[in-house]
Amino acid sequence: MDILNKYKNSKVLVTGGAGFIGSHLVEKLLSLGAHVSVIDTMLCGNKIEHLMDNKNLSVHRLDVTDRGSIEPFFKDREIVFHLAAVVGVEETQHEPLEVLNVEIIGTLNVIALAAKNKARRFVFASSSEVYGDTVKPMVETGPFNPKSTYALTKMVGEHYCRAYYQKHSLEYTLLRYFNTYGPRQDDRFVISRFMDRASKGKEIFIYGDGNQTRDFTYVEDSVHMTLLTAAGDKGINQAFNIGTGKAVSINKLAEIILKTLGVTDKVKASHIDYDNIRSREIEIFNRLANIDKIVKLFQYRPETALESGIKKYTEWYRNRK
Repeated sequence: MDILNKYKNSKVLVTGGAGFIGSHLVEKLLSLGAHVSVIDTMLCGNKIEHLMDNKNLSVHRLDVTDRGSIEPFFKDREIVFHLAAVVGVEETQHEPLEVLNVEIIGTLNVIALAAKNKARRFVFASSSEVYGDTVKPMVETGPFNPKSTYALTKMVGEHYCRAYYQKHSLEYTLLRYFNTYGPRQDDRFVISRFMDRASKGKEIFIYGDGNQTRDFTYVEDSVHMTLLTAAGDKGINQAFNIGTGKAVSINKLAEIILKTLGVTDKVKASHIDYDNIRSREIEIFNRLANIDKIVKLFQYRPETALESGIKKYTEWYRNRK
């Protein structure tokens, strides 16, 4: 039996479900026959507007930091996917108290309500940021060296999960997302930012020397890994890297995007120094997932190569308006 068939008729709650990854997760859950409730502030827009007529979807414009307002929507939910977060380098740098509030208080509210209502599984969207910088592929057992407030709060969230299992037997799955990209991503992230500027014939800017590396994961692959690990017994009380196991430099990324858009000879890529938006102190210079664990336990490897993913994203970008 396909493990994803377990979602048919299941009752699921997704915090942050109107966001980028959340919207794709909700879309896939509905296609699998799940009954989905979404809690989201909509401060970053509503990326599930196209799903609003689905009879199996209910959407609640609420904030996870307000425990009383969100409490009613945890009743009878079997799986809680907690994706609500403050995202983006600029936001997490300039709004440290908001990061602490959403990531610490918000996560505590959500996990406490999941435990109180006896959810079967709590799925926490953590981040590859918890590893900090290392030249080696990042393994789920660490080492850990969080370099930012955001990264530290994600580690705290992971510890909440372990504590609530110890005290309330709430099973959890920790997902450390690497650089997920694809349709509906905000223009403030590197691939979407490059795409936006280059498609308008504007110069694109690369921080530092551009040799820093990232593990870019197409959103469909990220969602598939999310659903596999959350459904299967092998994912109980485990952490997983959600990546591809392939590193790409920002210079190479810019090259691929310009080539895909057909503007290599028209758009210039320039290198700029770090600034108050992106600080050298919190920059991760090497980011690469070791995905041996997810491959071994679920026999799954991400299917979308970066060039293919950029092509898909380009087609969506050009047709989005």
